[in-house]
Amino acid sequence: MCSLILRQDSDDMSINALAQPMAELSVQEHPPSQHTCDDNRSNPTSFLDLPLELRNEVYEYLFLFDIPILTFRIWFTTAKRHIRRLTRENAPDCCGKNWGCSHYDARLRPRTGILRACRQISEEALEVLYTRNTFHVGLENTSRFLNFFTIGERNLRRIRHLQLSEYTYYYAYCVARPGEKQWQFFRPAANEARQWSALLEGLRTLQVVMKVPIWGHHSAWLVWVGQLETVMGFIGEHVDEETDVTVDDNYSMYLCEAVDRCFRKPFRRVRTLEGDQYYYKTRYDPENITGPVASDEG
Repeated sequence: MCSLILRQDSDDMSINALAQPMAELSVQEHPPSQHTCDDNRSNPTSFLDLPLELRNEVYEYLFLFDIPILTFRIWFTTAKRHIRRLTRENAPDCCGKNWGCSHYDARLRPRTGILRACRQISEEALEVLYTRNTFHVGLENTSRFLNFFTIGERNLRRIRHLQLSEYTYYYAYCVARPGEKQWQFFRPAANEARQWSALLEGLRTLQVVMKVPIWGHHSAWLVWVGQLETVMGFIGEHVDEETDVTVDDNYSMYLCEAVDRCFRKPFRRVRTLEGDQYYYKTRYDPENITGPVASDEG
């Protein structure tokens, strides 16, 4: 070690330095480790120099969740005051959605700085975020699932696991009387055919929970189910054959027949925790949810 130091700094050292203790010499002269550090500053190691396996571990730590992602409540909302602040800051609008995409959610933002590092890192991280998680989308409010679509068709195509919850709040469940305009319970999927098609493309699992209004009169269910078919018919027609489709319709009157009409491709009827929580007192035929059934049998 001494000979190395003398060779590198021979002009600055005297021959008497050899007699000094090693600790004192190390303090007085630059050790080799510091030369190595200086060399690293001129040729730094970047995040992209790490193997992809290690980079994926970082992405998984940031974006991988054990429970389904509630797309409206946690991820895909941006308050107007945040938009005004982002405008003042001239912040980059990564998806061209007026900062309405998932990357600018107030609670998601601390995790998404890495998405704006560079294009390659963003693509790698988004692949983990959208392909490895399960997304829970509620159709009870038009603005909620339309806001979910702001992630863009490219990211919608990345999604592999999807849960759909079809529900109508009691205060919105109102069947029109003669001469009145009917309230829109569900927005027809054909209105956003491109986004729905991108979302359904390549799904591995699709779970559908249908929460028929249990407080309304049965005679009004036909209206609710009829509007729901404008969504389910499109989904049943465009979902891939390889997708594992499960449906929790509680064997409800009229609804089970509509499901059989919409899903002509193979699907399985199941009981879900979300369905149990909703139908906790009105579960129909709980021991035999295995296949199609007629309404007069349920």
